[in-house]
Amino acid sequence: MLLGILFMFASCDVAKKVIDENMPQEQDATEDVISSITGEKKETIEDTTITKLSKKELKKLKKERERQEKIAAGDTLGFVEKTWRKYFPKKVDRIISFPNFYTQQPKSILILYPWNRSKNKTAPEMYLINLSKELSQKGYYVVPPLIIFDKYQEDTLSTAQYIKPSEAKKYKQEYGVDAVMFITIYTLNKPWWSTNINSVAEYSLISTSTTDTLFYRKADFSYDSPIPPYKVNKSKDTYEFEPRVIPLFGTCFQMQRSVFMDFPYGPYHKKHLKDQKKFSYPKEMKYKVDARPS
Repeated sequence: MLLGILFMFASCDVAKKVIDENMPQEQDATEDVISSITGEKKETIEDTTITKLSKKELKKLKKERERQEKIAAGDTLGFVEKTWRKYFPKKVDRIISFPNFYTQQPKSILILYPWNRSKNKTAPEMYLINLSKELSQKGYYVVPPLIIFDKYQEDTLSTAQYIKPSEAKKYKQEYGVDAVMFITIYTLNKPWWSTNINSVAEYSLISTSTTDTLFYRKADFSYDSPIPPYKVNKSKDTYEFEPRVIPLFGTCFQMQRSVFMDFPYGPYHKKHLKDQKKFSYPKEMKYKVDARPS
């Protein structure tokens, strides 16, 4: 009985396979009808195979993508030209670098109390004093730093951190100045293991009439001093460093002299408007002075 049932199911399955094989296949003629009406050709789908790129082809593709990204970012210089420009920068006249400066010709400058982001608490005073001296020698009337110190201690003058460049016009009415200098100090220190004194700061000179940027620079200044690194005194039970005097004030003066070397001369200088064809540094510069004995 059981064998008969199994034989019946097997014969039914064989019969179904025979019927399916001999059954005519249906085709969807919808696209053919639409193409005959519209006159458009029927879209044919081709089989695609995935090809694996070699390492050489992948490297070439990556290089081409990097080239396209550089072009999109405006970096079109080659390696040789970029290296040459690094050591021999292209000369740009000051009239091109600071066009608003020569157009408006400011006579007086107010230096706001710097925004100190370094760990040196006396950095703002050193910057303010030395920069006031440098700009005065460039031929400008600079509001005396003692006035800025008093206003800051009286809490009537905020630092450059809390004042926006668009608010510079109010100093035209209060102090009668033509421009305001914003300073942000990032670093002013000398590591105990090194002879290098590093100072990083950002400067922006804003017009009090139009709030245009007359001068901008971010400088990374390194002064390789003759002062050797600290030595540990091991003769005592505890490790102590030998006391040394670090000339940060003089280093700050050297920095302002180097950073503002291309600053246009003011109306109280004999070279006023005679330096338009002189060289100018880039907006972001790195400068190093080696003061170590040879």
